[in-house]
Order: sequence, then C-alpha cells, then structure tokens
Amino acid sequence: MSLQSQMLQVLGDRQTSRISFSFSGSTGLNIEVKPSSFLRVGEAIRGERITVSEGGVPPGTAQYDSEWNVFRVARGQEWSRAYNALLVHEAVHAAFDLARSRLPWLDNETAAYIAQGYYLRNSGFPRSRLDELGQPYLGLLLVDSIIRDGSPDSELMQELQGTLLSSPQYHHYIRREFIGDG
Repeated sequence: MSLQSQMLQVLGDRQTSRISFSFSGSTGLNIEVKPSSFLRVGEAIRGERITVSEGGVPPGTAQYDSEWNVFRVARGQEWSRAYNALLVHEAVHAAFDLARSRLPWLDNETAAYIAQGYYLRNSGFPRSRLDELGQPYLGLLLVDSIIRDGSPDSELMQELQGTLLSSPQYHHYIRREFIGDG
C-alpha cells in the first residue's frame, strides 16, 4: 500500500470519523474540529493539493508543512494506532491550513492534541502505554472530559497549554499566529 493510500485510510477510518469537538481558544475564538475536517484533507491529498512524502523527519514522527502543503512521515515507519493518532494530529494542522484559518499556534496545537487523544481513545489504545506527563495523554484526558461534561475541563486545558508553552519543541513558534494559506 502506498503512503498516500495509508494516509487516506487513516483519514477515512471509523476512529477518525468519530472525532468532533470545539472549544474556546486562548483569544476567545471558537476552535472546531469535525469529521469533515479530515474528509477535506483526504480530498486535498486525492486532488494532489497536499502530498505525502517519506523522510525528512526523525523516526517515529510526522509533520505537516503548511508552506509546502506536504505531510512528511518517517522513513520505514511501521503504522500503528499510536502513529495513526499522530497523523490525525498533523491532519488537524492541514485542515486549518486548507480552511485558511487564522488562530494562535497554541490553539492549533491544543486542537491537534485533543484530536490525537480522540483517535487514541476511539481505537482502544491502552492508556498504560502513554506517558502520563505527555501532551497526547493530556489530550486523551481532555477527550474524557468532553465526553463526560460536553466541554473540555479548564484545568486540563491550562495544563496542556502550559506544557506547550514551556516545551523546547514548540518554543520557536507556539506564541505566534498560524495563518493558513490553503
């Protein structure tokens, strides 16, 4: 199966099609991710507006590059529920790009981690395999609160955003604005 086919399979699978949530972002903007967000990304891949490329990222990682409209997946990556969840995370960035969204990177990453958490939960990924201090685990806990209460728990949201703001991985852009260009 080609990389593109694998990516399309993840974007269209049952676990992804059940991801739907919204929250009030850090500037009060309503941030929303729906099943149609992932369908749009799949359509853009099929229409070659977004490409899927192997390599250019460290093993076990993936990245969506909004400047070049390309998904980069690790070379020789074994696809798994955890990796599929990461691809869903990156697809959120692509969806915001396609929609020409303007939002803080903090909210973009927060939405991506919540979507990643949804995929992990929907696919039955064992919680015991997640780092309890990591962003994917916090995303999963936020999903639990959305399902339980109808909206994300504010303390968990602050905790996730605090980890993003203090993480060296995100320091060079997390306080900036994301501007999607389609």
